[in-house]
Amino acid sequence: VGGGLVLHAGGNQRLLGDSDVAGLSLREINYAKNEIYARHGRKFDSQELQNYFNSKSWYYGTIEPENFDVSLLTDVEKKNAEFLSDVEFSISANGYQLDQ
Repeated sequence: VGGGLVLHAGGNQRLLGDSDVAGLSLREINYAKNEIYARHGRKFDSQELQNYFNSKSWYYGTIEPENFDVSLLTDVEKKNAEFLSDVEFSISANGYQLDQ
């Protein structure tokens, strides 16, 4: 899935742009957005997301969703999460539907 590709290409250290998400599916964009949080140990209410990140060797989910504080994110990560969310909801008014 492209989510890892977006962030492994430096998306957690530099601002993402349209070229970074060109050709990605709605699902891949959603996963890329959530990877920003996953890299800080956030767990997910969505079983689909939890299963996906559990399969990643780098993932260690230790923070319950309701306890996750976005202050853990860098300014770049916050802007990238917002950018990916904007792209996701520009493709589909309801965004990617998890656990379907």
